[in-house]
Amino acid sequence: MTWPVDTADLAERLDLRNDRVSDSDALRQHRTIAEILRRLGHQPGIVLADEVGMGKTFVALGVAMIAALADRGKRPVVIMVPSSLHEKWPRDFAVFKERVIKRPGDMSLRAEPVASALDFFRLIDSEAKSRPHIIFLKHGAFHVQNIDQWVRLALIKRAISGMHLGEKRNALPRFAAGLLRTKSSYNDPELFAKLLRIPNREWRNVINDYYRDRQLTEAPIPEAIQKVLDSSDIDVACLRDCLRDLPARESVSIDERLERARHAINDALRTMWPSTLAKARFRSPLLILDEAHHLKNPATRLASLFVTDDAREDAGTITGALDGSFERMMFLTATPFQLGHHELLNVIGRFRGVAWKTLSQGTKEEFETELASLGTTLDRAQHRAAELDKRWSTLRPEDITDPNGGEPSVEDWWQDTASNPATRPERIQIVMRAFQQAQNAMQEAEAPLRKWVIRHLRDSVLPGTSVPRRSRHVGRAISLSADGSGGLPVGDDALLPFLLAARAQAVVVREGMRAGRATFAEGLASSYEAFLETRRGEPLGEDEAEAAKAAASDKLVNRYVEKLAAALPDEAAYAQHPKIAPLVARVLDLWRHREKVVVFCHYRETGRAIVRHLSAALEKQLWNDAAQRFEVGYADVRKAVIDFGARFDTDGGMRQPLDDELTRRLAPYSELNDGEREQIHDVVRRFVRTPLFVARYFDISARSGKENLQAALGTRDLSGVALGEKIDGFLKFIAQRCSPRERHDYLDALTRMQPGIRGETQRDTDDDLSQMKGVNVMPNIRLANGLVKQETRQRLMLAFNTPFFPEVLVASSVLAEGVDLHLSCRHVIHHDLSWNPSTLEQRTGRVDRIGAIAETVGKPIEVFLPYVGGTQDEKQFRVVMDRERWFQVLMGADYRTDESFTEKAAERIPLPAAAAKALAFDLSVKSASDVQE
Repeated sequence: MTWPVDTADLAERLDLRNDRVSDSDALRQHRTIAEILRRLGHQPGIVLADEVGMGKTFVALGVAMIAALADRGKRPVVIMVPSSLHEKWPRDFAVFKERVIKRPGDMSLRAEPVASALDFFRLIDSEAKSRPHIIFLKHGAFHVQNIDQWVRLALIKRAISGMHLGEKRNALPRFAAGLLRTKSSYNDPELFAKLLRIPNREWRNVINDYYRDRQLTEAPIPEAIQKVLDSSDIDVACLRDCLRDLPARESVSIDERLERARHAINDALRTMWPSTLAKARFRSPLLILDEAHHLKNPATRLASLFVTDDAREDAGTITGALDGSFERMMFLTATPFQLGHHELLNVIGRFRGVAWKTLSQGTKEEFETELASLGTTLDRAQHRAAELDKRWSTLRPEDITDPNGGEPSVEDWWQDTASNPATRPERIQIVMRAFQQAQNAMQEAEAPLRKWVIRHLRDSVLPGTSVPRRSRHVGRAISLSADGSGGLPVGDDALLPFLLAARAQAVVVREGMRAGRATFAEGLASSYEAFLETRRGEPLGEDEAEAAKAAASDKLVNRYVEKLAAALPDEAAYAQHPKIAPLVARVLDLWRHREKVVVFCHYRETGRAIVRHLSAALEKQLWNDAAQRFEVGYADVRKAVIDFGARFDTDGGMRQPLDDELTRRLAPYSELNDGEREQIHDVVRRFVRTPLFVARYFDISARSGKENLQAALGTRDLSGVALGEKIDGFLKFIAQRCSPRERHDYLDALTRMQPGIRGETQRDTDDDLSQMKGVNVMPNIRLANGLVKQETRQRLMLAFNTPFFPEVLVASSVLAEGVDLHLSCRHVIHHDLSWNPSTLEQRTGRVDRIGAIAETVGKPIEVFLPYVGGTQDEKQFRVVMDRERWFQVLMGADYRTDESFTEKAAERIPLPAAAAKALAFDLSVKSASDVQE
């Protein structure tokens, strides 16, 4: 047994401070690790629910390290991670081990990623001294489809045992490859025939003798699976029938018979797999589960692994397969209050699957009683919060008055009303009483909830400063010529389509829920291209399946929409869309000031449109600016800039000064080998010689040499950071913050990034640009949506975090979670909004993270939320802003998107920030000074 663990020497073992983590963040993380370890000493589990970007991963690794090294049986801690983060966790572990662990004796800590349950069982079959301390296990590893061909073949062997097949037995190896559907090179019928004749435990040697050029290092059949194959816990009757039905030789029906046999193999595996999981002699001190919201539904395969279902305790159920395997559990999520409180209770309820005998105090029955009591308290709090929500919705604009006769402000009105509620009309006093009752109920629920959930909210200012952490620019503020507040205006050329969309929307609202959601209006507000895509009825975005089902369908609506389509401007004018045009102008302005920007959009077609329009505008801006700056005619400036870039290709000109400068700047970093230094030289040279760098940083009319280079390196961006400082930061990061594997990945990503040699626009074969056929995409602009391979997205993310290309990243929801984009960017534009505030927060969290460039330069993260005034876009903005305030109050708030609901929601008086703060739970770990205060 591991628990409780001693944390007295925690400060001597872990130091989370470094040049990218502020002292306050490091201390918070340290306190959290200590508190989690303390609580796990006497309770079954904990939920860590810090906001996005606050370092939950390193807190989890700290807890995992202490638990793993304290375990007397040298049993590994298991960290289950989503597929999209299965490579990121090991990379973070390498940084954690290098940068955080202080005590030499703890440096023996080892971790290993595992993609399938078979590899997991092979690991735990090995001797304790050779097992890693931490296993990163991919979500879905225990699914049947992840079982390899060797286990399937062993299952076939188990099924034919004792069968009289005659000549069919000799024919079976010929069909084995088809039965197993193996793409492996291990598919020789002679090998299959031999394996079917010998004990499974001898397979490894036979396979290795057969294929000398590729050797298995582990037994193909893990011991845990072999025990089930040897037992009677597996039903192979149907599989036996299908195998008996196979012919002795090829026949016209062979494919059909093989398909039936494959289905029978999968059915048999479904009975074998749970038994294997349940019978595996595996115990662990701790399970850490990332993205724990997957546990909210007890019916999911992932949730059912950790708890026994009394109603289905038979050999064929997967439920409860890992019940009692872990002494403690720790769940990670950034959005606990997006869950309904019943769903949050379901997540906490997964703790009932721990090994209860390892708890010195408290029983499973007492846990169930405490959980039921928490549920009752949360029920009461949510009832009061819902009542407040109902009462608040009765408020009207005329209720928000200023006693001094000035312009009314919701925040000022609330402050005055809260201090003098008796002076207000009875209707408003009812609202205030509902608020007080909700506040009391929330405070009552906070105490028992604090035991199970830890949650920190980021500070509103940058560490050690009074600078706001974020600066929000809404509506028309994205426009460079913004005057006044409100949404973006619709020009005369675009007026008719938006008027027709409003007419169609009015019909949808009138029809109520029966008419569904006006996706045509959302598409039109995004881009003309997205609107046309909604008309075709094809997949619109990464998560549009449900929206498509709810899309409005009505004869009158469709008539308006058809007129709308006919009223669109010519395709040549699509770039002048009311939201696309100011977006392009804003991104161009940031690029001209040498800033990076990430643009999030919901619609794939909008993403492609932004890349297309932005590339055309940026190329034109590039040469116009260069012609003006260097006082060269437009027709001649392209050649002049390209010729200057060519000076970096020769031994003289600009190449030697650049090489000398890089050699000097690389000198302090003994961590880099000669090959890496040479690669860095090549990477920097490839990018700085491009027209996109030359035109903004160099004086092409000046002579080549050190002076020209130094002037370029001194050029500063909007954040006040010089190019030379960016390169220095990159070199230090690559040398001192990256593990050798990370260093390789960063340099490889930059090497494979096409910089647009000698002024050519990008014509890359990468899958992100394959969507842009026939379009010249500028090399500093890249697209990342669900059609882009994960490998490509990973390279784009790494390269974006450097001073080089890409400088503009147009992304969909695939980059909204589990991705770091914060090292070189502090500007994010939510081109398409969302009905769900957590979606916007997840996106912004990509650039708002511990160690963000905003913290380094002491400038806010600039968040743009543009919307088109008087349209569906403005309604969506008003609804999501209202929901943002209620987000911490109404757990599992109803994020309906049908027109009748959102029409009313858009008219609500926003909840004042002070009221929202007073109602929110405080689940943070307090310092000693906080407690005293």
